[in-house]
Amino acid sequence: MKKVHLSILCLVFSLASWALSAQEKAADIFVLSTHSESSEWIKAMLSPIQQLELERPEWTVSKAFLHLTSHPNAASLQRNLDSVLTAQAIRPRMVLMIGSSCFTLVPEVEKRWPDIPMLLIGENDYYCDKEYLLEGSPYPEANRYPVSNYVNQGLNVTLITAPTMIRRTMDMIIQVQPDLEEVFFIGGENFKSKECQWRWEEYMSRSLPDIERQTILSTETTTDKLIAMLEANKGRNIAAVYCSWTLREHYLEDIASRHQTLSLIERIVPTYSLNITDFEKHPYLVGLYSFSFEEYSRTVNQHILDILDAGIQPKQMRFISLQAGIATLNYSAFNHFGLDPSLIPEDAVILNEPPTLWSRHRSYVLWGIFFLIIGVGAVVFFVLTHSIRSMRKARNIAQQASKMKTAFIQNMSHEVRTPLNAIMGFSQLLCLPDDYLTEEEKADYLSNIVNNSQMLNMMLSDMMSIADIDSGRYIVNNAPVNINEMGRQAIVSVENRIPPGVKMVRERGVPDEARFVTDGMRIQQILVNFLTNACKYTQEGEITIGNSLTENPGQITFYVADTGPGVPEGMEESIFERFVKLDEFKQGSGLGLSICRMIAQRLGGKVWLDTSYKKGARFVLTIPKVEA
Repeated sequence: MKKVHLSILCLVFSLASWALSAQEKAADIFVLSTHSESSEWIKAMLSPIQQLELERPEWTVSKAFLHLTSHPNAASLQRNLDSVLTAQAIRPRMVLMIGSSCFTLVPEVEKRWPDIPMLLIGENDYYCDKEYLLEGSPYPEANRYPVSNYVNQGLNVTLITAPTMIRRTMDMIIQVQPDLEEVFFIGGENFKSKECQWRWEEYMSRSLPDIERQTILSTETTTDKLIAMLEANKGRNIAAVYCSWTLREHYLEDIASRHQTLSLIERIVPTYSLNITDFEKHPYLVGLYSFSFEEYSRTVNQHILDILDAGIQPKQMRFISLQAGIATLNYSAFNHFGLDPSLIPEDAVILNEPPTLWSRHRSYVLWGIFFLIIGVGAVVFFVLTHSIRSMRKARNIAQQASKMKTAFIQNMSHEVRTPLNAIMGFSQLLCLPDDYLTEEEKADYLSNIVNNSQMLNMMLSDMMSIADIDSGRYIVNNAPVNINEMGRQAIVSVENRIPPGVKMVRERGVPDEARFVTDGMRIQQILVNFLTNACKYTQEGEITIGNSLTENPGQITFYVADTGPGVPEGMEESIFERFVKLDEFKQGSGLGLSICRMIAQRLGGKVWLDTSYKKGARFVLTIPKVEA
């Protein structure tokens, strides 16, 4: 009998131990957010994690929501946070913090779990003091600390910024309502709304001072007065930017009723939302300008996989800002408010658009375009081939033209024919029977075809750039850009051209988180030209690409230096003229440096050869320093 009792006790003890161990299993991902779990924004931002849960059922995800707006003061928030962290008994593998207001709590999480991998996701790349999160109105001079401070302090964090695009939203509104008279900003009592209000008011006063503006807050008026105010302005060319309508008091009730308020507003005035989820429930919402949600999901998933599967530490990852924006506009709302659909941007996503002739006959049109392209391509190929053969015959006629035209024909007849002949020759070799060539030979021939195709493409791009600049069609698109990212992309573009034994060195004098207003693609085009020349003339040593904010005060300086033979004395300026080449046996059209200088002038900057550099050649680009 005693043995039976002992067996039963052992069984009970084993079951209890199993249950306890199952209960105390560490979470793979601990999600912490200052939002409410009923927030549609947080539901959308969590969707990539939910997808990962389906794909990786062996992973455990634990979530905690701190309901920031419901806390009366910082002490209340601290008690809630302590309770949440204490409830998470075992250290998780990583922490995912969602919402910019959550970034302030990073030191508390670090204190609980030292060196825990943390992935931060939010609208801003900065954090504020707890008191400012919870209390007061928007304050331009509030302490806004860059998230990079955490990395500098040794914390194991990285950041994905999913920004609220205030400037691009206003640019979109101005484009579809060019005669706009007044804009209303409608905001609530929460941190996101407060920061959006501050940025909106700053942008309007700086960039759109001629347009009247008015801020309407849930803390200062009622829903009835809001509707009455908007009704009183009907008939004027106005617009509303809707951010929030929440209050600290009855917070959860306000979340449930925000769509009721927006449903009333959207029928009175053209309304544009700052929330990526509003289009789903509001048939008369005019538009939204947001980051690409597909890019967001892909980026979040990849970061989590890199941390949990590949073991990469967040502090080793670069910060990501989702700058590629998408304009979404509602055709039904255009009809409701009598807006002109022809003003919709060409690259916008259009909802509720009526069927068009294109949508009904798309397949026929596409086949027609396909055969047209084939025909045009054949004609272009024939004309190009014929032109190459006839250039020798045209030499006597070309001598009667200007010196520039003569140089162009002589140079391009050789430079275009060289890679084109190589492409045709290696292509014919690849058509030989399968057993005639080895796999290594095939790979070598394909590599030659790719290299010559890239060279041909660069020459044609140079010619098109020259034509666009001369005709005045060259467009500069200024936007906030990451200076270091442009340098990295330029290196990627020339990786396969770096000679064996030559080292590529990257120097960064600009902080990673800094953003400046310029045309990033044009800057990258100049850097690629600099690097391409360096690869041509450097056979050993190193090629250095870098940037600086101090070398030329008030300017952003880019430079590419090499250890090649350098530029002969007396040619420091002539190399920037068209068709000038230091070595006639090197591939290239001789247009690259000339194009670089013309692009720099249109950016308000300069390009030159640094004659004080004696180890080889050092080319420098400076542009005005305009912070985003």
